[in-house]
Amino acid sequence: MILALLLALAAAPDRLVLMDETVQVPAAQWRAFDLELRQKPALVTCNFAVVHGGSGVRMALLRRDDLDRLRAGERHRELAATEYERAASLRYPVSGGVYSLVLDNRLEGREPAAVHLRIALVFADGMPEAIELAPGRKAVVIALSILFFAAVLYFAGRKLGPAVFKSPPRNPPPPLWG
Repeated sequence: MILALLLALAAAPDRLVLMDETVQVPAAQWRAFDLELRQKPALVTCNFAVVHGGSGVRMALLRRDDLDRLRAGERHRELAATEYERAASLRYPVSGGVYSLVLDNRLEGREPAAVHLRIALVFADGMPEAIELAPGRKAVVIALSILFFAAVLYFAGRKLGPAVFKSPPRNPPPPLWG
């Protein structure tokens, strides 16, 4: 039994907890936490729960340059985000770089919020990475998809066409109220 437990732990993905504490987010403001990833790709897992105050907090994961745009009041792009809630979580795969996790308390902005935040990185050797098809294969996949769609339209048209395009009867029945 102990051997099985040790094998299960050895096969489990590496997990690094970056933060597991309660933080204060001022009223009508947001607070950012930096995540610098120099190792291999990982899965960022973040959970939060509002412990006290605030009607709801929003969590968003951004690249560092997007955080700078947010600070400047400019348009920015979020990699992943939650709605304004009392508790939520998000998971997002990242590769090397500097990211920021933002806790936003600007929904009503009446009072500060005490938020229990947990941020962890999960490293897995077998974690799938997104790949992109070669241009030739992309063209083949698109062409086959279009051909399949055209074939479905053709066969559906052959079966449904006569029923849809048949002419109305020559002598329609008289109306019931006439």
